[in-house]
Amino acid sequence: MEYLPEGEKPSPVSQEPWALAGNELRQAIETGHDVAGLRPRLDSLSPRDEAELLELHREILTRPRTADWPHTETSALEEIEAALPQDAASPTVPTAPTVLGDRIHGAWHGRIIGNIMGKPFEIGPTRESIRGYLEAKGAYPLTGFVPFDDLAERDRLGRWGFEGITAGRIHGSVRDDDIDYTVLGLHLLETYGTTYTARDVAAEWLARFPVYQLYTAERATYQNLIRGVPLAQAGEHHNPYREWIGALIRADIFGFAAPGHPRKAALLSYQDAALSHRANGIYGAMWAAALISSAFTAATPEESVAESLRHVPASSRLGTEIQTVLAQFRRGMDWEKCLDDLHARHSGMSWVHTINNAGALTAALLWGEGRFGETVGLAVQSGLDTDSIGATAGAWAGAYLGLSGIPTVLVDPLEDRCRSGVFGFGDLAISSLAERTLALVEPQPK
Repeated sequence: MEYLPEGEKPSPVSQEPWALAGNELRQAIETGHDVAGLRPRLDSLSPRDEAELLELHREILTRPRTADWPHTETSALEEIEAALPQDAASPTVPTAPTVLGDRIHGAWHGRIIGNIMGKPFEIGPTRESIRGYLEAKGAYPLTGFVPFDDLAERDRLGRWGFEGITAGRIHGSVRDDDIDYTVLGLHLLETYGTTYTARDVAAEWLARFPVYQLYTAERATYQNLIRGVPLAQAGEHHNPYREWIGALIRADIFGFAAPGHPRKAALLSYQDAALSHRANGIYGAMWAAALISSAFTAATPEESVAESLRHVPASSRLGTEIQTVLAQFRRGMDWEKCLDDLHARHSGMSWVHTINNAGALTAALLWGEGRFGETVGLAVQSGLDTDSIGATAGAWAGAYLGLSGIPTVLVDPLEDRCRSGVFGFGDLAISSLAERTLALVEPQPK
């Protein structure tokens, strides 16, 4: 996403090196680096000043952290594991195929439903405009597909319009990167197993994704790969998006494949995340995988969120954010005030960053109280990356409730059809994706 004045949402196509310098400066501020004097320099330049912008980018990377930076954030797997508490014994996963199968079918359907519920508001609408739109339609709070009945109101929705993603117009899923990554993740696990590597992920991206179906960190990494940047540096070279939400949205499949074993799910997500992300970008993927895994066995949403925290470094900004939202819920704060606080905490942060979206997703799960439509609706109403965290909220709720617990009015319009942009996996049956996932789950001891 390109650098824009605060409060404006960017398009998904970067304008380098303008985007490179602007977003790297924001990344440096968020990670506690001393960048005094650099903002005025950036503001004095325009996208045409390419040499100066590249020089500014290089200088940003040399600036040290301030002495009072309170967080410890690493990207190395061994160091991440050392920062986590010892893994607790996992609850017993349902062994009856019908029960576990219902949960995995629910997770797949829920992810696709959640993605569609959020897609009308992706790129453009804000929390306030979403509420205003839904209230005018008598659909606030949102619990189902977004209503749309007036072409004159087209500009109140986001970039993708209304066809195929609003109530009464849904016939199977629409193609979306949030679903593409889940499909590709299933293929990765089927092809390479649980010992897959970042190199395997890179090879599959290059073979199966057109570059302009990838965004921010993934596009930067893809470009680095085709330019010959070494694999170990591909996720950080000219990639100021390395802590944005991309790795988190790819992680659900690892929770599907390790139900009830959140540490296993978290570690399974690492190689995928580390290809394109660093620090909190990686933690976001590990957290989401653990969160989804815990949904299969948790008794309550609060229990699931609390368990997910065991798989994130506690001193990280992501860990702090989730702890903050959980504490607010336990104190009895309402959802609106929680979101007011969240937006104030992260007022200068990209709307597709990992940390603010993880906080909004946590709030959706807690205040959604285990109900499918309410959980996804709150994720969408947060006004951040609406379709992405809507999808993860739906996957969590689907795993928690099972397909049998999702309202049929949301399931039936999918017509068991998933459209994918992954080369070789165009039109798929959602049921077949769930059955293939179920086949990956290791049998439980009797």
